[in-house]
Amino acid sequence: MQGLVRYDRNDAVSPSASRDAFLSQTEPRSFLLGLPFSNDELRFGFPRKSHGGVVNGDGGSGSGYRLLPQPLTQCSVYDLKGKILALAKDQVGCRFLQERMRSLASPEEVSFVFLELIGNVVELMLDPSGNYVFQKLVEICCEEQRTSIILMVTKPNFQLVNISLDSHGTRAVQKLLEYVTTQEQRNLIMLALCPGIVALTKDSNGLHVIEHCLKLFSNEDNKYILDIVANNCFDIATDRSGCCVMQYCVDHAQGETKERLMNEIIINASLLADDCYGNYVVQHLVSLKIQRTTESILRQLKNKFFSLSCNKYGSNVVEKFFHDSGELYSTQIISELLCNPNVSMLLVDPYGNYVIKSALCVSKGPIRNTLRELVERHYPMMRNNLYGKKLLGWFDKWKLRQM
Repeated sequence: MQGLVRYDRNDAVSPSASRDAFLSQTEPRSFLLGLPFSNDELRFGFPRKSHGGVVNGDGGSGSGYRLLPQPLTQCSVYDLKGKILALAKDQVGCRFLQERMRSLASPEEVSFVFLELIGNVVELMLDPSGNYVFQKLVEICCEEQRTSIILMVTKPNFQLVNISLDSHGTRAVQKLLEYVTTQEQRNLIMLALCPGIVALTKDSNGLHVIEHCLKLFSNEDNKYILDIVANNCFDIATDRSGCCVMQYCVDHAQGETKERLMNEIIINASLLADDCYGNYVVQHLVSLKIQRTTESILRQLKNKFFSLSCNKYGSNVVEKFFHDSGELYSTQIISELLCNPNVSMLLVDPYGNYVIKSALCVSKGPIRNTLRELVERHYPMMRNNLYGKKLLGWFDKWKLRQM
């Protein structure tokens, strides 16, 4: 599965340059990324754009900050009044602001920056550079200020969901979740996310927000998420991103909530087992090695193991049973396969031959002998088939190891 982009709690760096490279610059004319600014450009702290006396911090979008009274590196935070938003959305300015915000000495300075940005936090969260400034703002704010931020991003319907679906916004939301400290804040976030839970689980950006909630919040707080996931089990489990979220939900749910979620997966097991994504969810439940869960899945898949063995995805589920369910259940499955009149077709099937191989590895006693006889009896047929030939090559070596 695909992985979460993580940043150090104390440092959010722009993708264009590392923090170490930024901090290593010591000369005034190279303080910002080491760029060789002219003396005139140093007056403004940034390379000057030709926009009629306005230096644009957003690449010329028009919402720029006016000429600064002194070089940017010498400005106090109060000198940046009215210019902080534009700085935050500039590739170089965002790094300067992060460093300046890290060294703010008083609550008054933090409040000043907060008031400069609070009206535009959604814009910042979605901005390629601004989202890093937002993350730093979340770190330095007090509890009351964070509540104000949460109110701002959750007020319009679906706004927090839409931010979470964005490639930049998802990082900002994850940082915000890490600094949630009160029940009021958690309730606001959950109410805002719930209408879009299914969409978030099936999105490569949104899934990280769901996983963050499951990791950071209590089972009681996450009950809203888990109930919605359970209600939409098949839809989510058969999605590329959703199947990962489903497994994460199983691992983090507790008590009755976990039981309900697992029961929904079990009920859908026969449909999930041969699905390109759903099979991973079934395998995950088998890997937990909970006896009653394993038995329940076996009942759902009874008389279907032959067709699963010939399926690209279902064959993985069958092999998972062999390796993780124990000898008793493996023997039941192998017996079902051997009782099928077409069992010899597994020997030359692109996927079934792997099932036979795994069955030989895990079986013992009489059932293993029956499998060996099956292979030996169909040598001629297997020699004339690509997959049968591969199985025979493995089988001959395997027999030597058994001696």
